[in-house]
Amino acid sequence: MASSESLTKSEDSRTKTVTMGDIAKVAGVTSMTVSRVMQGKSDVSTATREKILRIAAELNYTVNRSARALKTGRTGVVAVISGNLDQTYHATMVHHLETELNRSGYQMRLLHTHNDMRDLINSTNAASVDGVIVAGMYHVVEEFTALDPNVFQPCVFIDNLERTNTDHVHIDLRPAVEAALELMLKAQRQRIAFVSTFELMDQPRFHEARQETYCKIMEREGRQPELIGLAVRGDISSDEKVEVLKEYIRTRGCPDAMLCINDGTAILTFRALADLGRRVPDDVLLVGCDNLPFLKYFEPPLSTIAQPIAEVCHQSWALLQARIANPNLPFQSARFEAQLLARRSLDS
Repeated sequence: MASSESLTKSEDSRTKTVTMGDIAKVAGVTSMTVSRVMQGKSDVSTATREKILRIAAELNYTVNRSARALKTGRTGVVAVISGNLDQTYHATMVHHLETELNRSGYQMRLLHTHNDMRDLINSTNAASVDGVIVAGMYHVVEEFTALDPNVFQPCVFIDNLERTNTDHVHIDLRPAVEAALELMLKAQRQRIAFVSTFELMDQPRFHEARQETYCKIMEREGRQPELIGLAVRGDISSDEKVEVLKEYIRTRGCPDAMLCINDGTAILTFRALADLGRRVPDDVLLVGCDNLPFLKYFEPPLSTIAQPIAEVCHQSWALLQARIANPNLPFQSARFEAQLLARRSLDS
């Protein structure tokens, strides 16, 4: 094992092989303990694991994953499918997932284009990873759940919908969305709108928890939902989205409360309102979702819905590890509840 999983590095113009035995000697542990860490086994203490990984990095040791795959049937690689990393939410999710994987001695293979996903679904390429974590990519869930689990690798899905046919981590946004809407209703706001940048928001097969909760509350109150979509085409820029919203307000008037699908949309909405001389919160109550750290520095500080991303990523990896270890487990699930951070943009 130690001789097959090694990295060569140049030293004094000669090639030296760094083995797991070398790491074990420096760390003061057995080679078997190092091997278990490199295989991502969970029965090693956190302190010992981190020490071994630190020493391995200092010695420039890298697992020979081809040799590992031949010997153990495992590659030590997990695919993460995420949205575009220019969105802070996805970038944060990927960062925490990579941290969890690296801590266990795994590498992350990041996929975020449709071609990447198609390539992975191909049965030959599926064998190049030990498992898959799909983070918030609603439109690919059906593709993956339709695959034969005996052919494809284990998957864990992270999203805001509950699922019964796959391992999943559910981030429940509904209570926080309801809390934001109740504050708007309590403030006697008459035009409460939902603002989205998703092109799919009007399609019947598109289920989105924030939008569904908003529509449910509006129906309960006997109000007609007001859905504002800023993505008039797929490649529209942020500046163009601001102009789309400004034109909407000019032609249809301005809502006096706006629930935005994410914080990026809330920022664009804030800009459009400011350009039109509308004040938050006096004229318009405003809330986003995702808890981007800089929203509290706006004037007024913008309200948001916080999701426990670090905890979600930790649990997702735990579920995938359990599935890899035992493919015959019943479907696993975990639930986390988002929290409303009500700042001055929601003050009535």
